[in-house]
Amino acid sequence: MQLFHQVIADNARKYPTKSAIVLDGVATTYEQLQQRADDFAALLPTLGVAPGDRVGLYAPISVELIGAYLGVLQAGAITAATHHTLSRAKLIHQLKHSGARVLITDRTDDLPALIEAAGLELILLTVPVPTATPRVIQLADALATHRAQHAPAIPPLDADPERPTSIFYTSGSTFNPKGVLVNHRIMLAASSRVTTYLQNRPDDRILSYSTLASDYGVYNVMMPLFAGATSVIESRPASSAEDVLAVVEREAVTAMHVFPPVFFLLADTGPQWQARIPGLRYISSSGQTLHTRHIQRIRQALPQVQIFSNYGLTECKRVSYLPPEEIDQRPTSVGKPLPGVSLYLIDEQGRAIDEPGQVGELLVTSDYLMLEYWNMPEANANAFIHDAFGHSRLYRTGDLFKRDAEGYLYYVARKDDVFARNIWNVNPREIEQCLAAHPAVAQVLVVPVPDESAGHVPKACIVLDAEHRQTSEESLLDYCKARLDWHMVPAHCVFLEALPKTDSGKFTAKGLI
Repeated sequence: MQLFHQVIADNARKYPTKSAIVLDGVATTYEQLQQRADDFAALLPTLGVAPGDRVGLYAPISVELIGAYLGVLQAGAITAATHHTLSRAKLIHQLKHSGARVLITDRTDDLPALIEAAGLELILLTVPVPTATPRVIQLADALATHRAQHAPAIPPLDADPERPTSIFYTSGSTFNPKGVLVNHRIMLAASSRVTTYLQNRPDDRILSYSTLASDYGVYNVMMPLFAGATSVIESRPASSAEDVLAVVEREAVTAMHVFPPVFFLLADTGPQWQARIPGLRYISSSGQTLHTRHIQRIRQALPQVQIFSNYGLTECKRVSYLPPEEIDQRPTSVGKPLPGVSLYLIDEQGRAIDEPGQVGELLVTSDYLMLEYWNMPEANANAFIHDAFGHSRLYRTGDLFKRDAEGYLYYVARKDDVFARNIWNVNPREIEQCLAAHPAVAQVLVVPVPDESAGHVPKACIVLDAEHRQTSEESLLDYCKARLDWHMVPAHCVFLEALPKTDSGKFTAKGLI
């Protein structure tokens, strides 16, 4: 079996002059990218990095960073990335947790203190540094020196698909994110399954707004390369439909892999865009619920574009997808499991749920289920159910789902998102779906807020559509009262200019409660 980076190296030999990466409009060929990866892989052993060592990443997306990621895999080491906008304290925590020996970064402030606090041996800077030291090296200079010395390339390692590749950190509390460990076998299987159902091909040009700080970002960048296609990346977040579609037009984009906030922007797309982006084949989205009204508006404006609604998680990359031909009939479904994925819904007693419409926690397993949470034995003990339903290992997702009579899945809520109002359970996602159907509501998040009498009550945080800025709180509450049980009606509506987002681009309730 080939290793993950070897598939991309093979594509570099097949398509040397084709654009592998187009980052903010600047193209890098497969040959150029592979040379960066080869050089970095050869450099690492000279710096004392051995197979199995962890290499931290803490920098914005760049061709240098993508080449370094592939080079780390070639050298048999393991990447451990922290989003470049996170605090120094979080960076130090994750570096210590992963046991990283080397950090690749663009930060230059107080590096000796960072080395000591994180237990690092070396920092490689992606930006010029006035004075290099034995433990702080400018990456470009180190690569140039290595080439000038005609140092031999790294000897090939055994092609062991079980060799770990990356630790992907999930979002979590301030100092308690979980590190999801994956290997070549997992990355190969996940990439193969996803690119197969999306029918990716070498002539695709696939747009994302990605970094290498999460599994979603890494796969968005790498899966096009896995398919021999072109990965089109914008480092700056889009703020309007025109921002997105201008890139699609400029780069002749054929596909988009985006979080729902970008999908929601596209709901403002007009039919005049059809003629300007005739090559756009599909939009694929996962991570949060797609609202029916937004789907309908995009379908009306861009009827030739397929919409893939997906469900996945860091621990098991992609669990299910809805075939585009079902999106009009089942707009709130995330489809059925991918081939090779087994899943079950269970009740609170751990019994399987087979009745349509009944809600239960989702258990999942596949050949690309994570190896484990890195260095977190207690989390691993809580995450897995062993020897159940004919499987040696099932992962407890913590997500609540239901199925219809034909087996299509519908996301209900995170198990820990549901809260009590008096004695009644409130599902914030159901309230969001209701409000998102109102023509005045562009974006919405519902959060619980403390209440002396009821314990908690729902508060709706709303971004109004530009054409409905005069909509009142009272009218939206009346809309909910006509459609929801009393305990699901928000106690308050607040109007915002924008909803907060995580560093990876999802909407987040942080700061709203």
